[in-house]
Amino acid sequence: MERTKVRGSLRRKNRKLGLNAFISFLLLAYILPLYYVVNNAFKDSTFISRQPFHITPESFSTDNLVDAFNRMDYLNSLSNSAIVLVMTMVILVISGSLAGFGITYAKNKTLNTVYLTYIALISMPLQIAMIPLMVLMRDLNLGNTHLGMALIYTAIYMPFVVFLYTGFMRSIPRDLIEAAKIDGCSPVGIYIKIYMPLLTTITGMVIILRGVSTWNDLFVPIIVVSRAHMYTLTQQLFIFSASRVGQWDLLFAGTFLSMVPLMILFLAMQKTFIKGIMSGSIKG
Repeated sequence: MERTKVRGSLRRKNRKLGLNAFISFLLLAYILPLYYVVNNAFKDSTFISRQPFHITPESFSTDNLVDAFNRMDYLNSLSNSAIVLVMTMVILVISGSLAGFGITYAKNKTLNTVYLTYIALISMPLQIAMIPLMVLMRDLNLGNTHLGMALIYTAIYMPFVVFLYTGFMRSIPRDLIEAAKIDGCSPVGIYIKIYMPLLTTITGMVIILRGVSTWNDLFVPIIVVSRAHMYTLTQQLFIFSASRVGQWDLLFAGTFLSMVPLMILFLAMQKTFIKGIMSGSIKG
């Protein structure tokens, strides 16, 4: 018996060690590229080639950041990206939560079919609809507009968002809704006063997960935008990097400037994101 207990404890320790080693490897795989970019964003090309993995007072410089800031038209492209991001998130949260509420509240076979269709559309790639989207944007005069990009992102991400909201709303006890009905609360009141306060963590997850995808996306701006004053930050970085092959100091600086707003967003909402993951794991 003692030998069995000892073997069992050794196996558990080995599993923990293996899991810790795997997590450490993943952490290193994510942190190393980030460190490499941030480290080299503050050095000129000479020091980047000589000492790419560490920085010294002699190699530290902000000149390339200022140069990349000016050449990328940073403030204008940052404004375009921010406007598209905010519009997309507002439409996604309102439309997705309302769709999830309707599917959950009504318990209708037709709506269940719509829900299953939404789930099936999660796997559909954007490239399939690229040409119809270009024609639609042209016919609706939505090319080179923030709204055009926001509507495309909404269409792409809506199935996943409806899936998240519907799954969470179905985990809320039905007795709570019945009690609200008895108290005379309307469906709109139930949505605003009961469901939405409980959906804070899921909304945070939607904003972070879909917000990161929207911010980093290059495909949609290339389809919709053709005027320079409407370029997003990712699109501007792509054009900037394509025209400056070999100028690693400017490329690293431009990449760092593109990362900063997203890092601030994630740090500001990381508690909500973790709560959303924990809530989903417990209720699922």
